[in-house]
Amino acid sequence: MSDDEPDHVEDTVARLAELHREQEEATTSIQRLANRVTDLLGKPGFALAVFGLVVAWALGNAVAHRLGLPAIDHFPFPDLALVATVSAFLLALIILSTQRHEEERATKRAQLTLHIALLSEKKIAKIIALLEEQRRENPMLASRVDHEADAMAQASDPRSNLKRIEETNRDR
Repeated sequence: MSDDEPDHVEDTVARLAELHREQEEATTSIQRLANRVTDLLGKPGFALAVFGLVVAWALGNAVAHRLGLPAIDHFPFPDLALVATVSAFLLALIILSTQRHEEERATKRAQLTLHIALLSEKKIAKIIALLEEQRRENPMLASRVDHEADAMAQASDPRSNLKRIEETNRDR
């Protein structure tokens, strides 16, 4: 534990690390492979390497043809087109698999975030209600009605809030 961080911060970081570790353990080995392949394919160096291979293929075959040597693939390079088509198909499937996996993880994180937000809102409403109750019962404080605090002491309804947000967005 760091000397600079309070215990609750370290505990939160440890819990998040455990959550990520559990998600990684739940990932199948084939999905991990697909994720690694997608990571590799997404780097600019990979695009440059593919471009270089295509240019080398075309130039190599053109030079071989000019020199009277047997070319592996003659213009318009049908073998290269076949390899490119099959590769593109496989890459698309790998990328879709990775996106689906990341979407599942993002959905779980969003559900967890929503759950925590709703619990936090209920806890905050309860704290406000308790503070208001304490203020009203404290003989040293003038008793008064605080309508805003009373309203904030009530947890909001997520469904009605979502409906209001949708109506607002629809009116734009």
